[in-house]
Amino acid sequence: MGKSAVRKGKARPARKLAGDKVFDVAAELFYRRGVRAVGVEEIVTRAGVAKISLYRNFPSKDDLVLAYLEKRNADFWQNWDLTFAKYESDPETQLSAIMTHLARRTTRPGYGGCPFVNFCAEFREPSHPGRRVAEANKREMRRRFVQIAAALAVRQPEQLADGLLLLVEGAYAISQTLGGGRNGPGNALPHSAQALVDHHRRRRSRNTP
Repeated sequence: MGKSAVRKGKARPARKLAGDKVFDVAAELFYRRGVRAVGVEEIVTRAGVAKISLYRNFPSKDDLVLAYLEKRNADFWQNWDLTFAKYESDPETQLSAIMTHLARRTTRPGYGGCPFVNFCAEFREPSHPGRRVAEANKREMRRRFVQIAAALAVRQPEQLADGLLLLVEGAYAISQTLGGGRNGPGNALPHSAQALVDHHRRRRSRNTP
């Protein structure tokens, strides 16, 4: 077989579609700089596509923002399941793994904060469809914390779950004020979560006949 035949038989890398280029550029800019600060002109210029390519895939900027948030939400829970599902039979180890992961994530250099909190800080209108995605993300996290708290057999799993959610949201917020690093307050997340669990366990033991 000649070399020309070999070359013809090689699979060429797939070309990225215009809509994918637009989405990837927009997602990076939205997270790094904020949604309001990024215009359609900049997105298409950086993506190297015509503006019509954006509107063929996303009828408006709001549709592009919504797609960005939905993808971040789906990726977040996919990564959560891949990382923490293996600990389902041991809720205490699972919770420790979750909080350790989030502490490392929120204190790493260049961390830009929770994309859903960032979005809601920019868009306060309850009617914006993006806020429904952000709310769904937080409700799902609370639901998962309730499951873990129930598996820990505390008396008030919903109350423990709310406390855990507040700790996580606090870590997200403080990452954007005091920052991270080895001495950042976000590193206290695993210890604080364990202290909260221990507190609920003491309450259970005091109320057990």
